[in-house]
This record gives sequence, structure tokens and C-alpha cells, in this order.
Amino acid sequence: MAKRVRRSSYGIAQGITKGLLIGLGAGAVITVALVFPGIGQLYKAIEKEKWEQAKKRGALQSTIRRLKKQELVSWREVNGKLTLNLTEKGKKKVLTYKIDELKLKEQTKWDKMWRVIIFDIPEKNRSARDVFREKLKDLNFYQLQKSVFVTRLECREEIDFLKNNLGIAQYVHYILGKEVESIA
Repeated sequence: MAKRVRRSSYGIAQGITKGLLIGLGAGAVITVALVFPGIGQLYKAIEKEKWEQAKKRGALQSTIRRLKKQELVSWREVNGKLTLNLTEKGKKKVLTYKIDELKLKEQTKWDKMWRVIIFDIPEKNRSARDVFREKLKDLNFYQLQKSVFVTRLECREEIDFLKNNLGIAQYVHYILGKEVESIA
């Protein structure tokens, strides 16, 4: 029984952590007066059921303390009120959440155009290259070569988001073409 409670608590805390960071990343201002019941933006980012459980268990306060200890958030006094803010490290964590949730939109009819993504990202940017490559696979791109991926779906905005936020824009090229020989 104790394991079940721990897993449940972990899920609640994880949902609160994600909701809190995404809310702050979207520009929500959370002050001490709001940290207790009824945080509007945060409430929207967390499932209602998890929110109710979190309030009962005090999970929100412990999550904020943990995020502060991990240096993902900081407190700052603004107009006599303490305000919770994202740190640079917290902003990177929010970006990770946004990249994880990135999906391509399904098209009702194919426009007969292939989207070819070519990249030559240097070794010094290996981690960004690995994240980029794995996200392309996650988005169901067809891997033509190690650094050449193809899809039928429109993806310019998503590729721009990835390459700009990963700091690899100069190494990534988007090609729109009618024919790719080795794909049936």
C-alpha cells in the first residue's frame, strides 16, 4: 500500500512541477498570496484531479521548495510581494517540456511535396544534435541518411522552433521537393 501512495504522490508532484514551470514560462506571475489555494494559471496547467490532491497533501509548497533547491525557480520581491520567477536553468527545463510535447499536424490531403531536413551539426554541439535527431525520429521522419530526414507532413514551424531553441539554426537546412528517389 505504501508503494501505491508513493507512486501517486510522485505523479502529483511531477504534474505540479511541469504545470508550475510551464505556467512561469508562459509569463504567469505567482506571488506568495497565490501560492496557497487557487493559482489561476497553474490550475489550468495541472489536471483538476491532481490539483485537488496536491492541495490536500501540501504538495505545491514542497514542490516549490524542491524547485528552489534545484535552482529552477527563485523568489524576488516586487512591490512588497514575494514573486516566484524562473531561473535560466528553469527556462531550459521548460524548453525541454515544450520540445517533448512538439507534434506535427496531420494533413487531410497530401500536397505531393516532401520536406527534407539536412543537417551537419559540429561535434561541439553533439548534445543538441542528438536531441534534434531523436526528435525527428519521434516525429516519425524517415531517416534517409544519418543526417538527412524526410517527411510528407508540413513541418517548417516545428523545425524552426527546434533549430532556433537548440542553437543549431545555421547547421540545419529545410528543403521542399517534389521527388525523393529512394522513398516509395
